[in-house]
Amino acid sequence: MKKILVSLLVAMVLTACQQTQEQLDLKAALVNKLKDDSDLKDYKIDPKDLAECVFNEIAENAPGIPGDVKRNRYFEAFTKFITVSSPSDAEKAVKDYQDLFGGVHETHQAATSVTDHIMSCMGGAVDAAKPQ
Repeated sequence: MKKILVSLLVAMVLTACQQTQEQLDLKAALVNKLKDDSDLKDYKIDPKDLAECVFNEIAENAPGIPGDVKRNRYFEAFTKFITVSSPSDAEKAVKDYQDLFGGVHETHQAATSVTDHIMSCMGGAVDAAKPQ
């Protein structure tokens, strides 16, 4: 019985530590968005490093625990916010995810927070890249 419980616990921990497809999609969308940024090129900052920082900032506010369906939908929403190509697509994304964030206003705030996270992470990366 003890061995079964330990095995179950190990399986749960490993499952929780795995990145979901939604998380991987969000990271890929971030890298794609950042790869052509001239500031990153000027300071020789790897878009993958900046994307990881932005992802971590977004993940800090993710609801639930790893494996929670709501959490996966949260990452899906941010991927959509990052990849919208027009104002009408942006409004559709806000409508699609307003139940997740608690309303239209809160969803708009979540969508615009991506820019805040990018600027925060970029500031830290630029400071780290400057010679002392």
